[in-house]
Amino acid sequence: MTIEQRRALLETEVKGALARGGNLLIPAFALERTQELLLDLARLINSGRLAHAQVFVDSPLASRTTAIFQRHRHELEDLGSGEIFRHPAFHYVESVDASIRLNSVSGAIILAASGMCEGGRVRHHLLHNLPRSDSTVLFVGFQAQGTLGRTIIEGARRVRISGRDVAVRADIRRIDSYSAHADREELIAWVKARQPVLGSLFLTHGETASLEALRRALQKDLPSLIVPEIGESYELPAGQPARRLTTGRVDLREAISRDWQNEYADFAVNLKRELQRIESGKARAEAIARMRAVLQDFTRHRKENRRAG
Repeated sequence: MTIEQRRALLETEVKGALARGGNLLIPAFALERTQELLLDLARLINSGRLAHAQVFVDSPLASRTTAIFQRHRHELEDLGSGEIFRHPAFHYVESVDASIRLNSVSGAIILAASGMCEGGRVRHHLLHNLPRSDSTVLFVGFQAQGTLGRTIIEGARRVRISGRDVAVRADIRRIDSYSAHADREELIAWVKARQPVLGSLFLTHGETASLEALRRALQKDLPSLIVPEIGESYELPAGQPARRLTTGRVDLREAISRDWQNEYADFAVNLKRELQRIESGKARAEAIARMRAVLQDFTRHRKENRRAG
């Protein structure tokens, strides 16, 4: 996808979000992703394709990083004409009080870290914008399994943020064209350009299905291709395939997937509403007692199985 195609997608999303009347919240990484978005927004505004919407960058780290981009702007490409990082439509939010004041705005674009919604000021803005049916949350980066961002993208109707249950009424949108990583074909081309590989090639930093697909695409061209398990260790002799020294740990592998804590969060945020659907207080108490009995019975069977084993 070209930069112009990416900007056209962003233009469509911004116009659609602001037409709803609420805010457009964009979770964005503070380094590079925020600056890419600011560049695209400034170019769209300067060209007349977007009105002068108010853009708030609510991340002190992103603000400091953007200041560095501004200082070295003459070394950057594709800035076009007009102001970019000091654009009059851009407001850099520093203090906590200024961040909180954004709770009362509507029709604004808010960029806040972190990009996967696991920390930072974006969680505060999610608390106040997810329940608003006129607001929009636009994801512009990959959301790893187990993160709040992934949970929202996958259609959760309620989420838990900072100990509070939050209804998801906002419009949830996604653009994949801002990824800073090479795609599958680019990775394959990069590997083939480095043939012959005398040692081993390790495939890491990806979800299981994606890594397996890449492994199948490369296996006929590489004598030693390894998708390591977490907890494994290898010896790397010069010019030879790697030798595995220790095997991986199943418990660690399960810990990085969608574990019981994710399932519990999903269950907990919907539990009260499900109980309220039961017709009487007595019946609700019975339902709770049955759930407790199931947990106790499960624990008892686990203990018996361990003793038998």
